[in-house]
Amino acid sequence: MKSCIQKQAKHLLILLMLPLFSLAQNEETKVYKGEIKSNLFDLVIGKSFNVGYEHFLKGNQSIQFDVTLFDTYSYLDASYLENNDLIGLQASYNIYFSKNKKQNGFMFFPYLKYRIGTQEVNDFYVYDPVSGIYVEETQENDLSGLEAGFGIGHKWLFNDKISLMVGSQIARNLTNTKEISDYYSDINFKAHVTLGFRL
Repeated sequence: MKSCIQKQAKHLLILLMLPLFSLAQNEETKVYKGEIKSNLFDLVIGKSFNVGYEHFLKGNQSIQFDVTLFDTYSYLDASYLENNDLIGLQASYNIYFSKNKKQNGFMFFPYLKYRIGTQEVNDFYVYDPVSGIYVEETQENDLSGLEAGFGIGHKWLFNDKISLMVGSQIARNLTNTKEISDYYSDINFKAHVTLGFRL
């Protein structure tokens, strides 16, 4: 009788524990579809606000779309900006080289970026013949245009949910406007310290 009660108690305990086992298994095998992220380096150095979404694909790859408000061109003019309404739209194809196939580790990404808007820069000096001195002048530059390039980086994953990516990207400007050719390089460089959260 006692052994029969013990057996029934064991069966009842196993039945009660089954949902917990299934929950633990679901947590381990949870598949994330993407990641929302922001480049903190842009925020601190370039005074730009960046938000992006990375959609995970099979084969340890992904596509990513980024929007950057108050964008800058290679950070060169960030400290001299008076007004900045430049918006950057970027699309990239991310390829990861890690063995665990979780969209982390060393990565390479070709990308296209389109900018639209203007910046006012107060780093220009013009000679004033009346006063005989050089006077600081604000100049508005239209930096709208397309660029193509690639980037590299490394992404670390914490608790399978939070990511930190450090890297850089470089591109060539494909739009030949007077403002860009007179005051900027054809090569645009950006750095990344990006924090992400998986969804």
